[in-house]
Amino acid sequence: MYGYIYILMEHKSYIEGKVIFQLLRYITSIWEEKYDPKTKKVPIIIPMVIYHGREIWNVETNLSNMVQGIEDLPNELKTYLPTYRYEICDFSIKREKRIIGLTAMKVAIEAMRAGTAMTTEEFKERLRRIFEYIKQLPEEEVHEWFEECMIYLLNVREDVTIEEILKVQKEIMPGRGEIVMTIAEKLRNEGKLEGKLEGKVEGKLEGEREFAIRILSKRFGNQLTEEIKDKIRKADEKTINYIGDNLLEITIEELKKLLK
Repeated sequence: MYGYIYILMEHKSYIEGKVIFQLLRYITSIWEEKYDPKTKKVPIIIPMVIYHGREIWNVETNLSNMVQGIEDLPNELKTYLPTYRYEICDFSIKREKRIIGLTAMKVAIEAMRAGTAMTTEEFKERLRRIFEYIKQLPEEEVHEWFEECMIYLLNVREDVTIEEILKVQKEIMPGRGEIVMTIAEKLRNEGKLEGKLEGKVEGKLEGEREFAIRILSKRFGNQLTEEIKDKIRKADEKTINYIGDNLLEITIEELKKLLK
């Protein structure tokens, strides 16, 4: 017996009321692909949504509850209606749910939270958590995650400077200041912070592109070639939004097809 845990990472600034239908389409698509003609069976799929927006997730998680008048239908008719529910992992700022699992995933989720923080103090608290998690990473990964988080945060937020990041970093990781400043200078030389100077929209998109590359690189390793990375950096906002919505579930084949 085998099954799938199907994860849809919700990477939007708003709550999506119809995500339950999106998940259902994915489930049926997988079942069509994995249908075993010998046993005439399909694998178990446990749908999960990981959400990290500002507000607490308040969308229905059970499909049958969305059917109008379901409570008045006799049980005989209810059997004809499709039904399923998904698990919601609410990492929204207001929910304050504890993040468990891979340290790199903790860094990614806290960075996304920091990107949508409403106040300066809230942002600094998220930043402290990011550095706490980065501190737990293997030494060879520390520099990379510093760089990617800085690219993301400096581009998605107009109110943040390198100096402010350095100040918080010194509180959590004293002695690492030279890494932050070295990365900052490197990014300036490579022009990776140009988006910040060109305006909030383009800067935010640039940050999301680079952050997507970081997460996908962790997932696919050498399969995420430089050619694919270049295509992601040139992708339009619609494509980047789709990739961001599906960071943890998109396959390398789907990614290649999407970026053609």
